[in-house]
Amino acid sequence: MASAEIAFEKFGVALESTRGTAITAPTHSFPWPITIDLERIRAKPEDARGTLVRNYRTKATQANATWESEGTIDTDYIPLILQMISKGSITPTTPSGATSARLWTATPTITSDDLKTATLWAGDPNLTTVRRAAFGMAEEFTVESDAGSEDGASGKLSGFCYYPTNVSAPTYASALTTGDILIPGAMQLWIDTSSAIGTTEVTGRFLKTSWTIPTGATKKRYAGGPTGGLNFTKAGRGKRAAKAEITVELNDTSLAAEYANFEADTTIKMRIRLNGGFIETASTVDLYHYLQLDIYGKAEDFGWEEVEGVNRAFKVSIESTYDSTLGADFSLSSQNVRATV
Repeated sequence: MASAEIAFEKFGVALESTRGTAITAPTHSFPWPITIDLERIRAKPEDARGTLVRNYRTKATQANATWESEGTIDTDYIPLILQMISKGSITPTTPSGATSARLWTATPTITSDDLKTATLWAGDPNLTTVRRAAFGMAEEFTVESDAGSEDGASGKLSGFCYYPTNVSAPTYASALTTGDILIPGAMQLWIDTSSAIGTTEVTGRFLKTSWTIPTGATKKRYAGGPTGGLNFTKAGRGKRAAKAEITVELNDTSLAAEYANFEADTTIKMRIRLNGGFIETASTVDLYHYLQLDIYGKAEDFGWEEVEGVNRAFKVSIESTYDSTLGADFSLSSQNVRATV
């Protein structure tokens, strides 16, 4: 009998047209491992039967599943992720003068729910079956990038989905091959107050960043009769706020500028760009693969840090706050060479 080999596992994703209606085959072979964890909620009445036995009856009342996926960010797959965590049904634009580069912008819709769900596949296709779960809804996307790290910028997705079923291994799509790894040492930071976002770059002092992008997604359950099943029925959305933490070395320039703004409780317009490889030169501008976060708000969670034990640095986080010019509280964007998701 064959056993499940980790090295042979494949993971698939397909965005759903209708939430909860499973897609038959994955449109993307996902580069990160996907784990689907099962949970059955059971009613266990404490019957009074004159004994020390705790459980005489038990009945499953809900079937839940959660999913998680993490790895090194690949710009090929960012448009897929953006539709699950920031804005659904996005299409790219072409930067001025560009031939190959495409810019994907995902500014959240704040008055309705347009996020995409996905059908997920996980398992070793050499076995009889793999696990498939419909209604894969993202609850959170996190990003980590440290200029001192030897690794590329990393991401993590987590959420909930329908209780999985075992299905025959599908035909997996070919892996995307035009993307790029984001290099922590090449990332950039802009901090502005009165100027437009992306005007004032902080150079030579930006050390690391982490982002947390929640979706506010929640499960909804409605009674469905005796054949309705135990899965949740729909998904809802609650209020959410993105958060970005940065660590910056302290010197006389930053003391007069970034630190002073934070100390004065000034509203900040912050742009963080995680850069990858070169794409092309367009209209005298060099274009690169990147993932970018624009976020607005005030500094919180201030703390002192050390750089290699010799220099003082500080860290702060910004929790997203509505910006009237943007029409939202944050925006994610990515540049790559893909014309389609």
